[in-house]
Amino acid sequence: MKKPFAALSLSAMLLVSTSFTSASANSYSYLDEISSLQPDVSTEEMMASVQEIAKNTGETEEQILEQIYKELKNDQAQGLAEAKSNQTQGASGGTVSVGNSTKGNFYYTPSQTAYLDHGHVGLYYTSTTIVESVPSSGVRTISTTARKVDSSGALVKSVGTTSTNRNNAANWAYSQVGQSYSYNFATNRSTGHNGAKNCSKLIWSAYKLNGNLDLDDDGGLGVYPRDVRDAPGTTLVRNI
Repeated sequence: MKKPFAALSLSAMLLVSTSFTSASANSYSYLDEISSLQPDVSTEEMMASVQEIAKNTGETEEQILEQIYKELKNDQAQGLAEAKSNQTQGASGGTVSVGNSTKGNFYYTPSQTAYLDHGHVGLYYTSTTIVESVPSSGVRTISTTARKVDSSGALVKSVGTTSTNRNNAANWAYSQVGQSYSYNFATNRSTGHNGAKNCSKLIWSAYKLNGNLDLDDDGGLGVYPRDVRDAPGTTLVRNI
């Protein structure tokens, strides 16, 4: 169920008020901007993540909010540029099957939502089965023939590691089937590996736990699908 940013609970407002008692007005501005870019995450959830990161890093909450905002804006700009180049609205209208590939490989496709084109990634559990996290179902499996994407911008990549790590990563991702979906991309590096997760967190966690590989192109606070797609150590297998 979606949790609109605009519908702030009393506890969320108290949390924000307490957090920013001594902060500058910029903090409020960043939070407002983040809410418009990632509206399915409650203010309470966002601020809980911000406070935990501040505690662990020593940075101020304002600095962390600014970084989150910049990462979201960069991801938005990249999505818009790629959508224009590919002339596609993404996976929601796809007609091409992702096709088969090796266990442990992953696919990427443009994916346009009502808010942002984050893109989407899914992991090959077997040569003909994808495990992925989607808003409608959470972590699920789907056959490669049933998983349709838009061919413009969609691709399959491999991860440069041992076959053992690839197999273990895919097996771990499969073990997460049934977990719910998380709309929080902005701070998903710092959330737990188990429990609710989005598509990029699923693959990032799978390889972080199995091979200690960091499939995140920029190492920011959030791991977005394009971060996984562009991560060092990944190699293009084919364009879809």
